[in-house]
Amino acid sequence: MPDDIAREAAPPPVPPQDGGEVQSRWRLLERLESATIGMRSPDGSITVRRGEPAGCFLYGPYLHLPEGRYRLSFRCSNGAPRLTAQPVLGVEIIVLSRFQVEWRDFTAAELAGGVGSVDFAVSPEHSLEGENEGRFEFRFFHLGNADLRITAVDVESLPLDDVPAAEHSPPRGPRVWRMLGRLHKSWLGRRADDGRVRVRRIEPGGVLLYGGWPYLRLPGGHYRLILRARSGPPRRPGQPVLGVEVLGQSRWHSRRRLMKLARRPETNGVQQAWRGVTAEETLAGPVAVVFAVPSEMALEAGADAPFDIRLHHLGNAALDIHSVDLVKLDDDQAPEALPPRVAAPRLNPSARRKIVIIGNCQSETLRQGFVQIEPLNKRFDVRYHFVQLQKNLHEFAIRDLETCDVLLIQDIRLWDEFPLRDAVRPGAESHRFPLVRFASLWPFDAWNGPGDRAAHDQEAPNLTFPYLDGLLGRLRREIPDREARFEAYRTLDLPAELPGIINYRRLHQVEVRRLAAMDKKFDFAIGSFILENFQNRRLFHTTVRPNWEVFSLMMQFVAKLVGAGEPVQLTESVDASLRNPQVPVHPKVARDLGVKWADERTRYLNRGRQVTWESYIRSYIEHYG
Repeated sequence: MPDDIAREAAPPPVPPQDGGEVQSRWRLLERLESATIGMRSPDGSITVRRGEPAGCFLYGPYLHLPEGRYRLSFRCSNGAPRLTAQPVLGVEIIVLSRFQVEWRDFTAAELAGGVGSVDFAVSPEHSLEGENEGRFEFRFFHLGNADLRITAVDVESLPLDDVPAAEHSPPRGPRVWRMLGRLHKSWLGRRADDGRVRVRRIEPGGVLLYGGWPYLRLPGGHYRLILRARSGPPRRPGQPVLGVEVLGQSRWHSRRRLMKLARRPETNGVQQAWRGVTAEETLAGPVAVVFAVPSEMALEAGADAPFDIRLHHLGNAALDIHSVDLVKLDDDQAPEALPPRVAAPRLNPSARRKIVIIGNCQSETLRQGFVQIEPLNKRFDVRYHFVQLQKNLHEFAIRDLETCDVLLIQDIRLWDEFPLRDAVRPGAESHRFPLVRFASLWPFDAWNGPGDRAAHDQEAPNLTFPYLDGLLGRLRREIPDREARFEAYRTLDLPAELPGIINYRRLHQVEVRRLAAMDKKFDFAIGSFILENFQNRRLFHTTVRPNWEVFSLMMQFVAKLVGAGEPVQLTESVDASLRNPQVPVHPKVARDLGVKWADERTRYLNRGRQVTWESYIRSYIEHYG
């Protein structure tokens, strides 16, 4: 959760006071974060090429919204799709990175007008007025099927008119994932221009389609997989011609070169459903397979358990696969028992130890490290829960704490206020690990001293600049003229006795002592590594966002705590998710501390665009007035 750390230093969000103006429209494109794919233009638009890897390319901005009805609208142009009838863009609306509110995918034909929209509702549970601090995130997914260009993203509240409160929720259809274009094809069969797949009877049996990509992560509940296919005359009448399988917790995308060349998926998933389909059933109409996403594999539980849909050619007949759609069933549609021909979910047979990490978003990065490092992923099932846990996540955290083998606790004061400490399983191992931070380069950050209260009150809880600057806040009161204010901030030519001004040289001396004490407490050398190298290369992106090198040292330390003997090493690719945003370093602070990599010309990544220190500070001054 990219904003977890920032929330620790800020007061909780509050709804507008009575009589205050309630915002009804948000222009979001400038505030959305860019991922590792796509190219951001100076005007804020983002372009993704068809050949780039499928995945999320735009996300954020963690809005707190009042209860009501809303519409997410966007302007999107696209190039010619590789598979004409298959979706090119997916849009997900999600709260707290856990509760999926809506999903919709769009084909090129559906975007022909250049606009798209998704209606959604903010329930009392997730509203600004509620007590769960719901943060709405809007994610845009490139599905690898066409060039895309997003030029505007807006959210607006919809009028409630005079309908009763019980009818405020907009009419909505079921959530549908059109999967055929997202499924990978093996060497069997041929794919047509519209995405359909045909395989001949004489071809050998085996996996025909699998995936999909990007990984399919699902909320808990019941689903219906709907397959439209046609079969030729079977070699063995009455016997299945097609096998339909659903796997959970399947990281099927192989990292092994030979498996990629062979177009074969990994086989590490947990089977949730299987059905053999005869030729007669394909001719009678759509074939349905119902399955459940158990709580331990659901988005809400914080599980990273991708679902994998596989179609098996059984060598009994020619097949023509027209569509593969996944539909989430409402509670009143969920079957009391799964159909006889659908296998019930079974528990994961692996003997992985369960680790629960409690802390801020550095803890989530550590969890991702356990997933990405294959030897660790095979040995450990790792869950993360934010230390300031929202009430609607308590049930999932309790379930994890009651069944964990190892509890990893970030060494921060907020652990003393964690509401579920008594839920930890008796006998579970417990270890502490540090919050790694470095204040020296950002002495005026609200994390390290007085904050910018006026800026916070001006637009909280939806801050445009999540890292507020206490000195700029003070100068706003002292120097009304914006150009004079910028010049005073640039030169730092201010009386040392002026209240609210941090002596950054003294702050650095405090940091040197603090990092040495951290090394001694935890018996490692991360602090000394930071002090020996921060002048020569960028080890931190903000006060509390270390780069991949520092996180790699942290992973080694945490892996040792849990008894992992395997070599542990993160790669620079991890930095792609850590370096957005980067907060610029004041050039005078950099010079005085001997930092060689930061000056007036240094570029910083902020919401997908490269900015200088001056452009960042001027935009801060302009925005907050």
